[in-house]
Amino acid sequence: MAISKHGEFWNPQKSPYNFERYQSDMERRMMARLDVDPDVKKWMKRHGISIPWIDGQKHQRRYVPDFIVEYSDGRRALIEVKDPSRIDSNEVQRKRKAAEMWCKQRGMEYFIATI
Repeated sequence: MAISKHGEFWNPQKSPYNFERYQSDMERRMMARLDVDPDVKKWMKRHGISIPWIDGQKHQRRYVPDFIVEYSDGRRALIEVKDPSRIDSNEVQRKRKAAEMWCKQRGMEYFIATI
């Protein structure tokens, strides 16, 4: 499993904020990647999106995806950064299903990235 590394990504070029906080090195690397991707128009981590989902014990929870991204062609997507060893977990799959439905209702896409 990836080591958790918290910090601030200063002066992003494509985020509306002067810094974005990350909770892992994978998130930090995704920020750097989004910032230089010519197909990405805007991205942010502090987006305010909270998606309801049901856990394995049938309790309602809230899920905050890592990033919202707007592409140059107008597409919008939510991106979740995950360690590859966690992708098949029941929790991640439940969150994924809820996020995919949420995105579909809004004409958006949903991706899990394993950089």
